[in-house]
Amino acid sequence: MADDAANLPKRSRIKAAVAKIKERQNDTSAAPPWVDYVAMLTGILAGAAGFLTVRSTTLTNNAIFEANQAILEQAQSSDAWAEYQAESIKARIIETQLAANSGLDPQAKASLEAADKDFRDAQPKIAKEAQSHESERNNHLESGKDLLATRDLISYADLAVQLGIALASVAAMVRVRRAFDAALLVGATGIGIAAYALIRQYIAGP
Repeated sequence: MADDAANLPKRSRIKAAVAKIKERQNDTSAAPPWVDYVAMLTGILAGAAGFLTVRSTTLTNNAIFEANQAILEQAQSSDAWAEYQAESIKARIIETQLAANSGLDPQAKASLEAADKDFRDAQPKIAKEAQSHESERNNHLESGKDLLATRDLISYADLAVQLGIALASVAAMVRVRRAFDAALLVGATGIGIAAYALIRQYIAGP
């Protein structure tokens, strides 16, 4: 009984608040001026949310493409280094034969020395090609990392914009100015984050 008595004032306040909200919803003549802007705000935020969703998907796809390109460059680099090692082994075998057979026929010796030179001369070019693929791999990995970082910022912006839409809907239903102001603030924050992310990506370049 004591608990019921203690809770009665709280319940009465809740009932009064609910009754006040219903009264505001039914009394269209007493609608505050800012209510007219709720639909416009919701439309703007909904458009921004749609753009951010598409942009987030595009960034994700681009990051996947960069990751695939990095894998391809890594495979090509590995192939080039394997070729480099093969050329080195071939040259070493010939050099061993030359060192172990000092009495080789001059023509055979010249032929082996020419082959050895061809293998050794090919190695710098192959090494340069392998290093080029490694550099491209690193570039693709860095680009993918930047794209994912931008995608994360866009996701945060989209979340803020969606929350702004929800708050604007609540403001329209209960006609509480604080909810509308919160919707403005949160929505503007989301758009600000999105603008920062897009400008950051533009400055970073492709």
